[in-house]
Amino acid sequence: MSAQLDVFLPLPLTTKGPSYTCGMLARGMAAPDFQIAITTPRARGHRVSPAEVVQVLPRWARYMPYKWVRSLAGEKIEGRFLSQVTTAQSEGGVVYIWPDASLDAIHALKRKNIKIFREMINCHRRSAKIILDDAYQRLGLAPVHSITDASVRAEQAALEAVDYVFCSNTMVEASLLESGLPASKLVSASYGWDPQRFSGSGELLAPCEGVTAVFVGSICVRKGCHLLLDYWARSNVKGRLVLAGVLEPAIRERCADLLARPNVVVLDYVNDVGALYRAADFFVFPSLEEGGPQVTYEACGCGLPVITTPMGMGRIVRHDQEGFVLDPYDREGWVDAIRSLAEDGGRRKRMGAAAAQRAGSFHWDEVAIRRRQQILDRVAPARPCTTSSGGFVGGGT
Repeated sequence: MSAQLDVFLPLPLTTKGPSYTCGMLARGMAAPDFQIAITTPRARGHRVSPAEVVQVLPRWARYMPYKWVRSLAGEKIEGRFLSQVTTAQSEGGVVYIWPDASLDAIHALKRKNIKIFREMINCHRRSAKIILDDAYQRLGLAPVHSITDASVRAEQAALEAVDYVFCSNTMVEASLLESGLPASKLVSASYGWDPQRFSGSGELLAPCEGVTAVFVGSICVRKGCHLLLDYWARSNVKGRLVLAGVLEPAIRERCADLLARPNVVVLDYVNDVGALYRAADFFVFPSLEEGGPQVTYEACGCGLPVITTPMGMGRIVRHDQEGFVLDPYDREGWVDAIRSLAEDGGRRKRMGAAAAQRAGSFHWDEVAIRRRQQILDRVAPARPCTTSSGGFVGGGT
């Protein structure tokens, strides 16, 4: 018996960000007896076959700057998705939605007795708002984020209405439990990485005297970059800190002196992240609020030891094994960890090897198969299935 899973993705399907993650999961979950269709505004360069893609924007709008056609996509996508579900599935089907389907759309699905799985790409907005408000207050700045009280209430209502929520991180789970959601609704999950994206041997940077520590992502307060710059300066190790990403104005202004240090390099967006990782000795990621940090999985896959936080570790980094997991505000702990990896080549090698080995359990195909089984276990628990175990694997966190 075949199954149909319709996926709601209100973002363009591309090779970046959450839409990349959605596409990789859909591609890996799709099978002859498990058909998947992604409804999205438009698709650009992300091959997700055997999953199908339904583009809601007319052809002329698929090639315009997305900011010009975003409102048109918003007007069309939910109606098209509901129509797609009605056409493809009978009463009692299954859908998989990514933030943010409206509460009206969720209720329309529930009236058809359709089971709804929702992805959480970050922590609950209430928790995220508290974390970010505190971070900006510590810097003496007004908060710069888009989380409003109204959006917190809307997310809570949507989460209460769906059947199951995929949690990409232990901290995501904790934030949802704090919001009052029952544990029975939460599904422990992870993200993954694609070894093919990191094949090659070239290095983005020339060797330097000392070590190269790398951060990849938005260079912003949410990712803890102001803290990282301070910890790097205090560590006084020989080498360089490389930050790859878009620089937030608050970081540019408040950390100008630290950014100007000769052992700090700021790069713009890097297309070949693998070449950057191959030039690095370890990865640093002091994120204050996160979901399933793609860059952490990829850094481990490239054999880099990691210094990160409970938010940034995903399901892959374990303290004192693949790296160090530290409170983002533990200045002494971060400085000691940076010095430890900078000065102890043997420890770097051991932790890097452990990271690469553990990353073998997080290839996208394996992650997707686990997701597929988790869905099947919850919609048809008595139905036999030949795929691998649906429980989360890969070892403890």
